[in-house]
Amino acid sequence: MPLFSFALFRSASFRVFFPLLLAVQLCLSSESLLILLAPYHSLISTFPYIMLSIVIFLSQPFNQGATGLVALLMVVSFYLVQNYVGIADLTDIQRFTFCLLVFALPVNLFVIHFLPEKRLLSRFGINYILLILFQLIWCWLLLEQITNENVSWLWSAYLKPIPALSSSPLLLIIISIILTLISAFIVLFRNSNFDHTIFINLLFSTIALIFFDSPQISAICFSLAATLLLLGIITSSHELAFIDQLTELQGRRALEIEMQHINGLYTIAMLDVDHFKLFNDSYGHRTGDEVLRLVAQIMKQTEGNASVFRYGGEEFIILFKGKNSNQCLPYLNDLRSKIANYDLVIRDHHDRPILDKDVKNYGLDDGEHKTVNITVSIGVADSINDKTNQHDLDTDDVFKAADKALYRAKNGGRNRVTNLRFA
Repeated sequence: MPLFSFALFRSASFRVFFPLLLAVQLCLSSESLLILLAPYHSLISTFPYIMLSIVIFLSQPFNQGATGLVALLMVVSFYLVQNYVGIADLTDIQRFTFCLLVFALPVNLFVIHFLPEKRLLSRFGINYILLILFQLIWCWLLLEQITNENVSWLWSAYLKPIPALSSSPLLLIIISIILTLISAFIVLFRNSNFDHTIFINLLFSTIALIFFDSPQISAICFSLAATLLLLGIITSSHELAFIDQLTELQGRRALEIEMQHINGLYTIAMLDVDHFKLFNDSYGHRTGDEVLRLVAQIMKQTEGNASVFRYGGEEFIILFKGKNSNQCLPYLNDLRSKIANYDLVIRDHHDRPILDKDVKNYGLDDGEHKTVNITVSIGVADSINDKTNQHDLDTDDVFKAADKALYRAKNGGRNRVTNLRFA
């Protein structure tokens, strides 16, 4: 790859199974880990506050509102665990406080899946913060009301733990596990940073619940969750800077950085979607976006160890390292053919009139769903200098040559690959 694109880290399976792997490892090695970290009790207890505060602070400039809300929920919950719920010999009120907390935290986290992505300090974010504050006040009033009441019947009737499994109530563990599993399926289905953030914190808050009676386990779980949240913000900022959001290809900035460090023999192929403006005007920008996504997905399958970038608009760049332009022609012709032979079905565009000449140009059917065959033109040039016969041509010159070859491909009738060296 020309630039580490975080493709693995952005995959849905990695976003689910890597945190799961960490969680399993934590469960298996919790005893030895607690012994190892025992001398750092004070640091471990403070670390979640530091990390979660950093996440909350960074969530605003990086437009990661959901991450900020999640971090806020986690830091409030951790504070309550540390200051109002002990580890051993819990009173009835402490037990009730604990149960309210471990029920409210996963439910509030899970609900964020279905909220719009807004900044933490937006009107929506402030309203959600007020909702959290309202819940805290309501719980405090409830606890004040039952201070002198006998609520021990709750533990024997509904919230009885299974000591062999955990000291935490079994019902609350089941609720938390179910919400975590549903969250994992949402990540696999939608694969967004928004959902990944929620899943991570549901997972580690569930681990903290199961091992609640182990000293410092809450701090370790919340620290791991906060660390992954921070890594999520970093990868998200990388995506915003280097990944094209529409096509999920590497963007122009990624290409520019790659070209600053490239040397030796390489080939640049410049690809342009034919008649794209006409297509956009005929079917609308939403369908035009679908065309660009389709072209990008097919381009990802290009062989020859190709790296693919979106250059801008309907233009794409394919970079082949260690190959001259002639060697790349079979891969590019195969790509051109795959795109031309793909039948794209257009649906529900009756409200946009299509001129007869446009229908002919695109070879559409007369049925309810119209079929479009997209074509592309490709211009190819390599870094071999004709004068010296060495691969020392300046990158700007290679791009100019590829652009000139693309211009010839379009003037030559489109839907073709033009190699400038052998044109």
